[in-house]
Amino acid sequence: MDTSSIVSADSVREVIVETLPPGIDQQGRIFGGDAPLDSLGLVNFLADLEYKLAERFGRDLVLASERAMSRKNSPFRDVAALTDYVVELLGE
Repeated sequence: MDTSSIVSADSVREVIVETLPPGIDQQGRIFGGDAPLDSLGLVNFLADLEYKLAERFGRDLVLASERAMSRKNSPFRDVAALTDYVVELLGE
């Protein structure tokens, strides 16, 4: 099944926003710099998000991979970057 044809950035963003911990503004930063999540908070958030993405899209994803960590700009910095990254993974 070609998941990219049925996955929109809006539907991915919706899952991410639903999963954000309380107090995180969906327009603001998630991780890095002055962002609200520390490393442990990010790991917990990503585990929850992976579970919800699998439920919604029927695919198991590993978000915190070497691929993600080796990028020049972290895909976890904000909702927009994370949305783009998840859409990219689901499109593969």
